[in-house]
Amino acid sequence: MSGSGGGGGGGGGAADWDISCDTLVIETQLTSPNAAVIAGIQVNDVLPVESRQMNGMTVVVVVHNGQVAGGLAAPQLQRLRECMNAGTDYEAKVLSKSNGQVRVSVRPVSL
Repeated sequence: MSGSGGGGGGGGGAADWDISCDTLVIETQLTSPNAAVIAGIQVNDVLPVESRQMNGMTVVVVVHNGQVAGGLAAPQLQRLRECMNAGTDYEAKVLSKSNGQVRVSVRPVSL
């Protein structure tokens, strides 16, 4: 018997694979925001998105002046990682900042 397959990923599923790397846009909030770093961030700032090793894991983060402002978590994160690994560069535009929470729009640098 083959079983029922892997569990969950919830949401997006196959539709995420249909999104080309050069059109992938994700709107999300920064996770684990670094208060000292986000203090210097303003609405409409455009910040680099990078893949970094932290605590033995590869995470996708938004960077300000070389320091991690916060991480990214979204249903499309796996697709974002794949696109970054394939060579597409991404940036995050700050949409809002309130009480330590930062909302960003992640998009390819070419958009």
